[in-house]
Amino acid sequence: MKFLTTGEKLKRLRTQLNLKQEDLKSENVTRGLISMMETDKRDVTYSTALKLSEKFNERAEELNIIMNIDEAYLMRSPKEDAKLYCLRKLKDPEMTRDEVDEIFEIIKEFELIEVKAEAYCKLGEICFKEKDFEEACNNYQKAREIYIKIKKNEKLGYVYWRMGFCKAESLKYDTAIEYYQLSQYYCSLYKDSETKKLCLYSLAMSYRRLDKIDLTLETIEQFLSLCDEVKDYRLYVFAYNTKATCYNSIGEYDKAIEIYKFLLTKILDDKSILLGYVYNNLGLNYCAKNQFEESIKYFEMAEKIISEMDKELLSHTIIEKSEVLLKQNLIDEAIKTIKLGLKYAKEYNDLEYLLKGNYLLADIYNKTNDNENLEKVYLDIVALLKPTKNTEKFKEIYNDLALMYLKQGRTDACEQYLLLSKNLK
Repeated sequence: MKFLTTGEKLKRLRTQLNLKQEDLKSENVTRGLISMMETDKRDVTYSTALKLSEKFNERAEELNIIMNIDEAYLMRSPKEDAKLYCLRKLKDPEMTRDEVDEIFEIIKEFELIEVKAEAYCKLGEICFKEKDFEEACNNYQKAREIYIKIKKNEKLGYVYWRMGFCKAESLKYDTAIEYYQLSQYYCSLYKDSETKKLCLYSLAMSYRRLDKIDLTLETIEQFLSLCDEVKDYRLYVFAYNTKATCYNSIGEYDKAIEIYKFLLTKILDDKSILLGYVYNNLGLNYCAKNQFEESIKYFEMAEKIISEMDKELLSHTIIEKSEVLLKQNLIDEAIKTIKLGLKYAKEYNDLEYLLKGNYLLADIYNKTNDNENLEKVYLDIVALLKPTKNTEKFKEIYNDLALMYLKQGRTDACEQYLLLSKNLK
């Protein structure tokens, strides 16, 4: 892309507006000076740029053309215009990989090192949306290296938060927590309150995934102390939801239900997807209390809303509803429900619920001694874990496979998976 010098801008505007150099003359701005500026032999001062921009805008108005030329535009160098163009483009939420590649070409031409870091962040955002979490993290890491090199450490709070987010989506919660804690340090140091708040919520979610209940509750309270109920409405609801899931996990189901019913008073739109999430979790808690009729009622209410508003998360409700069927020993119906949930999870590449559904199936097949289906499910889990490179999860599934083969007397296969587990680093 071509970015013009000041002289090229002046000449192009004069030609577009059918003006002669003589027409641009004013006090202290001679025709000779205009000629020298157009050939970039003289710099344009602020006062001269102001006079010229007025002349251009007056002429544009006469021709019924909207141009809005200002002195800043006339004085900017090609490098400054390139930087401004790139930064504006990078704010586009719909930006594609190809467009980012074009930005990298401009960055290379003009040596826009700080913009390069922003471009890596945008590429990380695109990869994240595509659920390529490892590549997303790599791009944020490249941005981090640049910010450190150019001493823009105030940007590190945001970058570490995004790196943590990528690791959490790859189920590497311990690593995610390390990045979130680094983010908190830099956010506090440079008073980045917005990123600090968002990162606190993410940190709480990773603690929750690791069943660190006390830390989850403590972090959620820190988040809520910074959260504005109106401005941060969705995260406000999600934070209370996370509190409730903590109480669910320690068996305080009535306390969890109380929080969910409090949230129902905060969700006034009966078509809100948030209502679907709350109904879903009420279903889980009534299931835990063995109130199956009430549980199914809430799951069906959740399923109706989520299928209409956010089909990407429908697998969560369907797979979790299967637990009600399992507690009632309705095995065939439970398997059918889990497989339906897995179909949606696969369609939307939802790794967490692909794993959850398969582990539920594995538990069923293990208890019913269905070794053929158990082996198939375990191998499906191995395939799902491959992109994550999650050593801990691989060890677990390899050990499960080894134990299954041992019970079947298939010692060679048992040894194979024990060695795979042992050799993981």
